[in-house]
Amino acid sequence: MKQLLIFLLVLISFIPVSAQNYGALNSLSRRAMVIWHKGSNGYYYRSCEQMINGVTSIEKQYAFDKKERILYVLTAIANVAITLDKDNAKAIKKDKSIPQLKGDELNQLIAAYSKQLDNKFTRLNEQRRVFIQDSIAEVRADSIERVRKHERYLAQLKKEADEYRNTHNWRRVPTDKVYLTCSICDKSFSEDTTDCIGIKNDTIYFYNIKKEELGLHLLSTHKAEIPEELASNKDFKYHYEVFKDSLTNDSTDYDLLVNYIDWEYSDKYISRLKSIAPFGYVDSWGWDNEYSMITFHIDYVNTNPKTIRYLTVYFMVTNDVGDVRCRGYFKGTGPVRQWEKAGWSWDNSSYFVAGDASNMNITKIVLTWMNGKTQVVSGRYLQFNSDYSDD
Repeated sequence: MKQLLIFLLVLISFIPVSAQNYGALNSLSRRAMVIWHKGSNGYYYRSCEQMINGVTSIEKQYAFDKKERILYVLTAIANVAITLDKDNAKAIKKDKSIPQLKGDELNQLIAAYSKQLDNKFTRLNEQRRVFIQDSIAEVRADSIERVRKHERYLAQLKKEADEYRNTHNWRRVPTDKVYLTCSICDKSFSEDTTDCIGIKNDTIYFYNIKKEELGLHLLSTHKAEIPEELASNKDFKYHYEVFKDSLTNDSTDYDLLVNYIDWEYSDKYISRLKSIAPFGYVDSWGWDNEYSMITFHIDYVNTNPKTIRYLTVYFMVTNDVGDVRCRGYFKGTGPVRQWEKAGWSWDNSSYFVAGDASNMNITKIVLTWMNGKTQVVSGRYLQFNSDYSDD
């Protein structure tokens, strides 16, 4: 009776069915118990127990193990066990057209469908062998050399592709200085090569790394339509063909991915900036001593959640041999909220120096918060966006 049931289930698998595709978004894992791949010589090769990224073109959903939440399906090339999440498992469990099996009954059905696949591709391989044999026989006079020449050509192409693959990084896509306009930030980029996240249809997703505040680097993600000038570029096309499997993944939502990467690296950048300069940093500053009177200006960025009420800059002026010529301070009034930048200029002051005064150093900055409390910024917390003043 069991054998008859298995025979009937295999028989009805030839009836076309409609089933959804499965990938990382709607299943936990996808294990091909048997899968056949077509080789470059036209023959099909069998593999077992292989984890795959996605399952498409399902011909038959032939069994469901409700305890393990595993759906067993047959595609054109594979016999696959798909481990579902709870929501998808509930939906499949309600589908009365899918037998719920377990134990020996399930194992026999799996073996039957695997054998069905094996028989199918064994026949195709035999057809391929006969086809080649018959073709050679029909045109033996001149076809052998033609086949050999073609094989040499394919071998040469494969060798060149392998060499290219071994000497190039798939992410470094040649773009030949063609302008890529980002639809996220509206900026345009023109580089010899572009660091690619992925390519989908006519869109390239990429990133760049630029120097930001306090010498830190920030990775930013971008999305751009591929211009015709680039799409027809031979270097770009060849790179895409060689690394197509890495550059394109139909199961990946690249829009979601670039947003996540951008958020992650921005968060890391802000965290690093705040750890280096928890109370803010000097974006730029400068001084002069024309006519012996000191003038001064400073731009300061507040990285602290507290609002700055007053900013007092303490300085020391020396000559070229280190003799102190003047000490003093300048006091600026806020408010300066977090991530705001404020600037102050003193075009005249009560500080005068001798003619040999040549260097000014900011020794500390005292911040007064809105609640009246103060914070001394000195030592490693006294950070400058540039190593030198712009005097």
